Amino acid sequence: MVQLRADLASKHSVGSIKATMSFGALLLIQGVILLPAQAASTVKTGQRVLMIEMTPALCNMQPTRARMRQCLEGYSLTVSGLDMGYGERCGRGSEPRLTPLQLKVVNRIMPDTTVRSQTWQRYGACSPLSASSYFRQITNYAGGLKLPNELNTGNSYTVSKSRFVSQMTRLNSGMSSNSVDLICQEGSRRQSILTDIHVCYEGSDFGTCHDVVDSCGSKFIISGGR
Repeated sequence: MVQLRADLASKHSVGSIKATMSFGALLLIQGVILLPAQAASTVKTGQRVLMIEMTPALCNMQPTRARMRQCLEGYSLTVSGLDMGYGERCGRGSEPRLTPLQLKVVNRIMPDTTVRSQTWQRYGACSPLSASSYFRQITNYAGGLKLPNELNTGNSYTVSKSRFVSQMTRLNSGMSSNSVDLICQEGSRRQSILTDIHVCYEGSDFGTCHDVVDSCGSKFIISGGR
């Protein structure tokens, strides 16, 4: 298994990092301190949805992304946001203010400045959290999440949905199949390609996803960019 860790398995560094190394351990090696995942629940309970993008798939399918940092640098995964359940699109153009240390951490899972700004404006600014607390929630959830190896090798695979979800629930204690929503888009050969994974939480624990897309069918392709 592999954890969603700080560099999100850039293809340039996969070979030098053990697949079982934790997100938090890697950050400590790199000289950055991360709060434990249990610290994620700092505001009222309620559903939260961590949104993870399959970067190679989206970089290939959407040409407008070609100049984004995660596409240029070969990221395998990136976080696209955290829906806190307070509403959407209420930031009114406000920019998130993070300390240099926190920005260094967040950069490794959300490397694109525009994505971070849009995420804050769409989901974070509606909550009672400061930008610092909101992005700490994101890094804490990401730090506690384990993902199947197929997402992290740089190769492409065809996998069954049932097997993939079973791997997710086996790797993450307390997660059920209802805690994960898989989102696919149709590729050039009319095959389902995994583009997003939504993981649902209730406070600091895994929860049940309410607004489910589940568009992948029984089988889908994990694109590794090769």
